[in-house]
Amino acid sequence: MLNRSVSTTHLTATFGALLVLVMSQPPAVHAESAEGPVHVISGTLLKLDLAEGRGLLRTDLGRPIYFDVPKAYLFENVMVGARIALRLDEEGRAVRVMDTSIPDLVTEPEHSVAVSAPDSVDQ
Repeated sequence: MLNRSVSTTHLTATFGALLVLVMSQPPAVHAESAEGPVHVISGTLLKLDLAEGRGLLRTDLGRPIYFDVPKAYLFENVMVGARIALRLDEEGRAVRVMDTSIPDLVTEPEHSVAVSAPDSVDQ
């Protein structure tokens, strides 16, 4: 029985030391935060020149946002006039493109309103 309590004490001390070691480490830094701040901007794509590596986005408030296109493949399926969201780095380069189309939220009612309403109203 003495041997069992010693191993439990040893196990508890080992776990305690491991916990102290883990808690004393600095937290892991996300890869994007190491690159610097990023900004997400949404609006309508007005101009896109992949040969020059430049584009223009108009926000919903009408503000023009010029951006650089370092990787043309990000814009393969994007057309001028589309609503998109861009993730820009601190130097104004597009690092991610996201579609911001609004899904159809209005659905057809299961029953027509006219069917459920009475045919005539007696007064």
